[in-house]
Amino acid sequence: MLVTPWRRTLKTALDPECDLLTIAPDYTDAVRRAGGIPVVVPHLDDDEIDDLLDIADAVLISGGQDMDPAVYGQDNTSSWKTARRSDEFDIAVARAAIDRGLPILGVCRGAQVLNVALGGDLRQEVQEERSTVHPTYPEMRPEPRDHRHTVEVRDGSRLSEIYAAGPLTVNSLHHQAIGTLGSGLVTSATAPDGVIEAVEGESIDAVAVQWHPEMLESEGGDALFADLVTRARRRRG
Repeated sequence: MLVTPWRRTLKTALDPECDLLTIAPDYTDAVRRAGGIPVVVPHLDDDEIDDLLDIADAVLISGGQDMDPAVYGQDNTSSWKTARRSDEFDIAVARAAIDRGLPILGVCRGAQVLNVALGGDLRQEVQEERSTVHPTYPEMRPEPRDHRHTVEVRDGSRLSEIYAAGPLTVNSLHHQAIGTLGSGLVTSATAPDGVIEAVEGESIDAVAVQWHPEMLESEGGDALFADLVTRARRRRG
């Protein structure tokens, strides 16, 4: 299973601007628990992406920094620390996977990448002061990763089959979200404030969520990774 990395610059003792391709072990651990083998890949050219997808059974588009609004036709009003090379690579991977019919799971930024790859755009800021659903980061205590809110899952969606439950409680580590839906996508979950929290393909084998299921092992997050592995095995078989 191909896993896209997060390219970011970190300050280290030896280098004030160390350029790294990173992935949280939470992702790879979740894929392995589901029975898949994660392969984290560097940023590649388009022809190399095609070669790599020849041997891939599924694609996991991970989280990361904000996308450059220019890639979806907007001026930058609220986007931080963008990395255009990451955008171009992730979009190319998403489109190539879609063309091949590979199963896709998008997480946080990954959901946004999938939407932009299909012609949609983003809301550059969804956090509001004193919001109980998407408060500002300083308002999240003690840690942003501890913040939870509910999402309403659309009946009949793939997501409802995965969880087989009513409203879900999810984490929230994002300040941006999907705006106009990309071609071939439908909304499968929304937050109480109307923010789109999950989408899936009508004829595309894709599920994407705005929350971070890899951080929710004890709260049912593994179900999405198990579903991705199931879809990959079904396609391979």
